[in-house]
Amino acid sequence: MSDAFQLGPFILKMSMLAAVVSLACGFFVITLRLKKEKVERTPIIEMLSNSVFLAFLVWKLSYVLFHFSKALENPSSILYFSGGESGAWLAAVVVGIYLVRSIRKKAIPVHLVVLASAAGFLAASGVYHLLTIVLENSDRWYHVQQVISSAIFLWWLFTSKQDQTTMSFWLTLLLWFGISQVYVRFFIDARNALFLGLSKTQMAFYLLSLLTLFLSTRLQTPVTGGSTDET
Repeated sequence: MSDAFQLGPFILKMSMLAAVVSLACGFFVITLRLKKEKVERTPIIEMLSNSVFLAFLVWKLSYVLFHFSKALENPSSILYFSGGESGAWLAAVVVGIYLVRSIRKKAIPVHLVVLASAAGFLAASGVYHLLTIVLENSDRWYHVQQVISSAIFLWWLFTSKQDQTTMSFWLTLLLWFGISQVYVRFFIDARNALFLGLSKTQMAFYLLSLLTLFLSTRLQTPVTGGSTDET
């Protein structure tokens, strides 16, 4: 992606601009998806906005955690670097804890938070990869497939007739999303294989898919017990 462009006295990175536009589109889609939930919509959007800010903060400051000596030698490097992929995973854990606590405190229906999060993430991801295709020359086929994948899963969320309050619906969605991510990441040019030709991120999505498959089969297993006949 092009490094930056100048807007008056300010220099803005193209990657940051793409992220801001993508987030705006994500929250727009969340508003559309929750248009019937007028009472819950505002607290959910507020909670997810806080989650995005928290995720960015943890991801950015995790540079100190993963590169402590470099940050100590040059404190200004914190402004220019982040925790990278490891920082992103840490941010996901922290945001997950924050969401659980917030949902309990505000008594918001869990399925609405999950629905809004999924819709917003898929929309933001699709727009970001679409902008990357326009602004960047590398990994084009990877980004094209990410756009298609995001569009398919977003269409699934908006048109599915299944009960979206059930665990089985979300496990199925998560299973196929994990599989799709394992597949599309084979098309990243600079992919570092960790095990069996899979990168670290692919392994994480592969294990996620196995976990959701296991949980799905457990949900479908009938509960058996002793005979209820009385003589």
